[in-house]
Amino acid sequence: MKTIYFLLSCLISIQVSAQNCNDFYSFKTGTSIEYIHNNAKDKMESISKMTVSDVSTTDGIVTLKTDNVFYDDKEKETYKFQQTYYCQDGNITFDMSNMFDPKTMEGYKDMQVSMTSDKLDLPNSLSVGQTLKEGNATMVISNQGMKLMTMSVHVFNRKVDSQETITVPAGTYNCYKITYDVESKVMFKIQGKAAEWYAKGVGMVKQETYDSKGKITGSTLLKSIK
Repeated sequence: MKTIYFLLSCLISIQVSAQNCNDFYSFKTGTSIEYIHNNAKDKMESISKMTVSDVSTTDGIVTLKTDNVFYDDKEKETYKFQQTYYCQDGNITFDMSNMFDPKTMEGYKDMQVSMTSDKLDLPNSLSVGQTLKEGNATMVISNQGMKLMTMSVHVFNRKVDSQETITVPAGTYNCYKITYDVESKVMFKIQGKAAEWYAKGVGMVKQETYDSKGKITGSTLLKSIK
């Protein structure tokens, strides 16, 4: 679930100032952003680094590609993957098919995988109480025509909860707090919640995830932007 939350949060940390598409973050090729990921006991268990590798514009749509690397608590690389985001008319768009754990996907590379997914977005203008788009993604894994597994993710109840000032390792920021519910299913359903804090000109600065009873299960903190 941690990777799912992280990839969802990344969509709001993307912006290309040259195209003036969205105010949440001024990204250009070579920009990198680092996050610290903590467990439920507030102990660091991994670090991630996202670097903008390519930016292009076609028919008014900005396409941004990132290279993402995860490291363990000893800063040893554990896995890496690429992401693609789109920005048009002030909205950043993220395909929910990218929310499935890339490390897990490696185990199915020799099988048949089919996906259906919605797109989540984040508008340039946010206000407290605003409702944001929800979505679903489903992945079916088969081998020699036999269905082995179905995975699904449902993101719902997304809304702008409040405005708050928070402090993280990278600094102190005035943020919009966005909350949402997540339901994932493989063999059984797992329900959870998340809260994320975003600052204009910075992107995501903090994230907390919770179980169905509201108990914190992990957090992500902005470490640096370069």
